[in-house]
Amino acid sequence: PDAFRKILPTAMSACLIGYMESIAIGKSLAAKHGYEIEAGQEMLALGIANFVGSFFSCYPVTGSFSRSAVSNSTGALSQLAGIVTAAIMLATLLFLTPLFYYLPKYVLAAIVMSSVIPLVAIAEAKKLYRVKRADWFLWVVAFLGTLFLGVLPGIAMAVCLSLVIVIYESVRPQITILWRIPGTTIYRSTKQESSGSFVPNVFIARIGSSLYFANASFVKDMLLAYVADLEGVNPTEYMVLEMTPVISVDSTAVHAIEDVVRDFRNRGVRVALAMVGNRVERTMRKAGLKSFIGEQWFFPTVDDAVQYCVRHQHLKRTKAQQNVGDGVAAALEEGTLDSIAVVHGDEIGFSNEMHPDCTMAFLTLAEDLPLITAEIALVLKRSRLAIVQCRIEPTKPAGGSKHTYLLRNLKAAGKLSEAEIALLKQELTQLVREASAGADVRASTSSSVSVAGQGSVDALQEALVMQQRGQLMLQKQVEEQNRRLDELLLLSRGSAEQEAKAE
Repeated sequence: PDAFRKILPTAMSACLIGYMESIAIGKSLAAKHGYEIEAGQEMLALGIANFVGSFFSCYPVTGSFSRSAVSNSTGALSQLAGIVTAAIMLATLLFLTPLFYYLPKYVLAAIVMSSVIPLVAIAEAKKLYRVKRADWFLWVVAFLGTLFLGVLPGIAMAVCLSLVIVIYESVRPQITILWRIPGTTIYRSTKQESSGSFVPNVFIARIGSSLYFANASFVKDMLLAYVADLEGVNPTEYMVLEMTPVISVDSTAVHAIEDVVRDFRNRGVRVALAMVGNRVERTMRKAGLKSFIGEQWFFPTVDDAVQYCVRHQHLKRTKAQQNVGDGVAAALEEGTLDSIAVVHGDEIGFSNEMHPDCTMAFLTLAEDLPLITAEIALVLKRSRLAIVQCRIEPTKPAGGSKHTYLLRNLKAAGKLSEAEIALLKQELTQLVREASAGADVRASTSSSVSVAGQGSVDALQEALVMQQRGQLMLQKQVEEQNRRLDELLLLSRGSAEQEAKAE
């Protein structure tokens, strides 16, 4: 036992140093030559080699950094190089020792240095400095520590420092504020999209990592700070938390979420959770958090959560105007919220981040306007924009339409600039406003004619015939509109090709 206690520290040090040195040079050469190594397989091979060698009092076996570098620089490709090296070493020890007796030691050092220098990836260090300074700092610490302190202390320093960085980043998860791209159901970060808009009185945020005891209080404090900062811009009545990056929560995080919900309830703010994973939802259900928040406040998507909040807000304000104190709770139990339809008005939105080469334009119309597509195509042509792709979908049950366009600037042969987007949005807004006003005039004229003819059965029949004729005319107009749109698209692409050839 005494001898075992004496050799155990030395054996553990030799084991760790040997394995770390072997795996470090192995990964370096694997990355250089484009193949993969398995750390477990390397450990098994080292263990078997040392186990067999222990019966013959051999030195600890490991992958040598210097010999691996020399073998790599001389073009060794397989284990046969080790056999050849062993044979040459045996012959040298037996027969050639007198020839190397007077050879200076720095000759061996020069051989090792010339082989090791190419393994120092200076280009990779420069790339890490440009990409992320923390990774560059770890690279420098590992390099200097291994160079001056030895393999084990240098790697231990780098591992400990990397753990500190990981813990620091995990206890301060990123909380992203989201807003909606007008004309869509897409919610993106305010830092990624410059043309989004906040939903009135609804604060939407994405929690960027799993929640546990170390970061739960930080998330709570950040949410409170964000709500306070937005008080002057968009006073918060509802909070929607997107939980997609949250893959697990512990008991401390469950208590923190419960405290957040209770605190915001006391402030008059309701909390909804969207896109909660199965593991997180199971933990919340076992902890009773789901029943505390309410089953109705969990949603599969962010847009579903926002729609529910808008309906809840409408019903709450309606009950407040009617001076009904507990009407909202009763309405929730009776399912009244499901009967409230949320209909967006005319909206126009743009995004330069959702397509690599084109600007995406979104138009949502509350009601379908005749010949509006052809007018939009004319506006785009006047602005010297090419329509790469166009998609028009009806919106149900509102009876409107949703337009999606992929646009390219013919002059710059790329995306639109912020100034061009602002100008185009202004022109499209004016076009939609004028088209809606014209549709309202036609609708009022039609209703006045029908009211004037109510006194006679013959007039009603005549009005029915006129309505059928009007439907036929409308159908013909739609067909003519589609034909004109196809011609305009062909004309736009032809002019784009001609201008490209001219330039």
